[in-house]
Order: sequence, then C-alpha cells, then structure tokens
Amino acid sequence: MRVKDLLLKPSRVSQRDKQLLLAHLLKVKPPELYLRMDEGVSESIVKLYEAGLEKLKEGYPLQYLLGEWDFYGRAFKLVEGVLIPRPETELLVEKTLGLLEKTRDYVGLEIGVGSGCIAITLLLEREGVFMYGTDINPKALEVSQLNAEIHGVAHRLRLFQGKDFEPVKDMKFDFIVSNPPYIPEGYWEKLPQGVKLEGRESLIGGEKGWEFYERFSESVEKHLRNGGFFALEIGHDQGDVIKEIFKNFRIEIFKDYSGQDRVVIGWKY
Repeated sequence: MRVKDLLLKPSRVSQRDKQLLLAHLLKVKPPELYLRMDEGVSESIVKLYEAGLEKLKEGYPLQYLLGEWDFYGRAFKLVEGVLIPRPETELLVEKTLGLLEKTRDYVGLEIGVGSGCIAITLLLEREGVFMYGTDINPKALEVSQLNAEIHGVAHRLRLFQGKDFEPVKDMKFDFIVSNPPYIPEGYWEKLPQGVKLEGRESLIGGEKGWEFYERFSESVEKHLRNGGFFALEIGHDQGDVIKEIFKNFRIEIFKDYSGQDRVVIGWKY
C-alpha cells in the first residue's frame, strides 16, 4: 500500500490527524509525505496506522498517540495523565517573556509544571533564567525532567513534588507562573473521554473552579521579591472573579486571540 492510498482512504479522522499520525510512524515531517505519495509502506506500519486511526475514532487524543506535541515551536514528550499543551497557553509564555529582560538573571517558579513546556520554553528563550517547578503528579515531574534533558536545560530546572508553594515554602522568586486547573467540578462528567485522560487533578480546580487563585492570592506575596510579578492562565469566563480575588494587587488581564480572558499578570508593590 502506498502513502497516497493511506491518506486518501475515507475515514472519520480528519486529514490533518491522518497526516500527523502517518508522518510520525514513518519518522518524517508531515510536509515530506507529499514527496512520498507513491512510495510503498510496510505492512507493519500499515497495521500501526490503522490501529491508530481506530483509537482516534474512539476519541483517544492524537497527542498521546504520538507521544509528543508542539508548544512554542518545539516538541515536548507526553504521556497519559499529563496536561496536553494548548495554543492558548503560549500567550502566558509570551506575556511572561515580555517582562523578562534578556540581559538580566532571574529565579522563577512554575506551579503545576505538567509536561514542563512553560518552564522549559522560558529557559530556552532567556539564558539568564533559573527555574523551580512543583507538581503533585509524579508522572508530570518525570516527563518534565525528560523534556528538560531533551532540550538541554535540565541544569537550570529543579523539580519538587507537592501542592502549590508547599515544596518551596521558604523561598522567594523574581516571578511565578502557572497554568493551574480551573474547570469547575460540575463540568467533569461533561468533558470528552479523551480530555479526561489528562487527569482530574490537571483540569478540575474545585467546586467553583477558581480555588487555586484564592489559595495563590493568600500566599504569593511572601514568595515574591520586591518588584516581582506573577503570570497565570485563567478560564475564559473568570476575568471578573479574578479581579475580585486579586483586588489587593496591581493586575492586568489579557485576552487571547479569540477575544476571551486568558492571562492575568500581577505585581508586588
């Protein structure tokens, strides 16, 4: 069977996902498939491809099937139970980088590192940054460590298991970032099965959804150095709640490219 036959075979899976899956199995970049349309594909690859399509039809995330996903132009390894990087989160990175001078040294913290894509991207974009990261999920810490090693920044990242600030309770930082769980508990059963594979603790923020921000607002000041800042991803409909929670801080809320509230940045007076 040829590359062309596999890609043109009717399927409920999108053409984009079919291309990404086949390119992954053939160990080529997706655009290269168009140069190989008439090339034959081994029976073993065909079987893997067809099995992958079946899983995708059932709602299994392509990101887990590939074992990696792109974020800010780089590939990050992934496993089930670890939050999948999303394009909206790149805004959090962009806004954070905008506040980090290229010629200065900083010590930062990420709460809930997940795959490590945020912390590692900051390290790659700013050579003067050293990061600490916390997560309650040991699987996430393993993946973060692996990604840090792959991208050559493991010597500038220290990881700890624990909730929120607990593993770094006596430390202060120049900046703190987080993409915390912010979906209300009541939405869990409505989520697609594929999304649920990312893990309840990665997605559900509590009964209201904004419990993390309440805890964070009570502790962040003692963990920020003077002039320091925090940058957090928020739910698209949480802007007003966030303003109330952080009413004792100077904050700014930024909208994503869909015009929805997505990032809050606050400064220590």
